[in-house]
Amino acid sequence: MKDRIAEFAFEREGDVLVAKLAGEIDGSNASELRVALAERFPSAASALVLDLSEVAYLDSAGIQLLFGLGRRLAARRQAIRLVVPEGALVRRVLELCAVEAVAPIDGDLGDSLRALASPSN
Repeated sequence: MKDRIAEFAFEREGDVLVAKLAGEIDGSNASELRVALAERFPSAASALVLDLSEVAYLDSAGIQLLFGLGRRLAARRQAIRLVVPEGALVRRVLELCAVEAVAPIDGDLGDSLRALASPSN
């Protein structure tokens, strides 16, 4: 899609789907991202990690997408974690919007994968 200002790529880490997002997530592409995630995230997967390390901008549509994903996955007993480096502007937005209530935030992908592998999770 020519007007898309975000890019996303997907990879598997065992039974965890990792979605790496880059660019800007806003009203122009949030629903496209929602569809892409729904198509690629199998019900047999244990968790979804959204790597937002390369996301430069996230508006209310992106925040709404994250809350919706967090709630939907919790209802399906699947985990979700976000990767956002310390000090990133997007992290501050997520903290102000209390996104951690539905999706814990980690500083890097390794932290997310370790947290998902821990027995308490």
